Amino acid sequence: MDFKEIIKYDDLISVLDNFSYITGISANFLTADNQWVENKKKGTCEFCMLMKQYYQNGEACRNSDLAGAQTAQKKKGVHVYRCHMGLVEAVIPLFFNNSYIGSLFIGQILLEPPTEKMWQEVFEKIKDQPLDIEAARRSFFNLTHIDHEKLQSVLDMMHIVAKYILDSEMIRISSLSSIEKIIEYIKNHYMEDITLDDLAKMVYLSPTYLSYLFKKQLGITFKEYLINIRLKKSKELIETTDLSIGEISKMVGIEDQNYFSRLFKRKFGVSPLNYKKDKYIYDISKKNANT
Repeated sequence: MDFKEIIKYDDLISVLDNFSYITGISANFLTADNQWVENKKKGTCEFCMLMKQYYQNGEACRNSDLAGAQTAQKKKGVHVYRCHMGLVEAVIPLFFNNSYIGSLFIGQILLEPPTEKMWQEVFEKIKDQPLDIEAARRSFFNLTHIDHEKLQSVLDMMHIVAKYILDSEMIRISSLSSIEKIIEYIKNHYMEDITLDDLAKMVYLSPTYLSYLFKKQLGITFKEYLINIRLKKSKELIETTDLSIGEISKMVGIEDQNYFSRLFKRKFGVSPLNYKKDKYIYDISKKNANT
């Protein structure tokens, strides 16, 4: 499943770019399964690019971002914090039907002009790392800085942008792999008692939102998909085994044979018993033709 099929990528990039252009502050989006969608006009600050490339192989930056997103999720509201390098970031979590679908980030910035004292604190952390110290210093002193009043205005804009992203359905799925995982699970466990609630727990989504995603992605409901899989498997068993209709019904996870027969006829236009008879007659005719 392609990343850009899951997210309205161009629309989201446009929103991030416009936010960055208006505020002068980078804006990025982290999906529920930790995929970054980054603005193109401003992008990540030069200092942060160096840190992500050369400071602890980027692990410190990743851990800081994930910790920020997780805290915002727990708060279910905006979270302003300092990263491991002392830069200010803000993150707003987005929820659909109480299910987390990603986080809008802005930053990294300073709340006062950079000073030598601030640089020395950073220098002590990076002096033993394999990076260009002079380039790091230069990019540090080029960091965007705003006062607290402007930060509050930026946060207000973040709320507006987050609401717009939700209302416009730019994020069409909360996890890039949720539906794929569920489809694979159904194919391997169709014979078991599978419920929407169980599947929702498996991918950490609410049953309501998972139902929405299923219909959105596949065009049919979870129940319809499960029944189709079971009927397809039952048809294969009728064609390839001598099992009774009752046995086949139970093998595909449908205990009530009468209910199974009604579903089968609705799907294939013939009852499973008649399909089995037709298959038997066909096999006999084929056998006689070959003798």
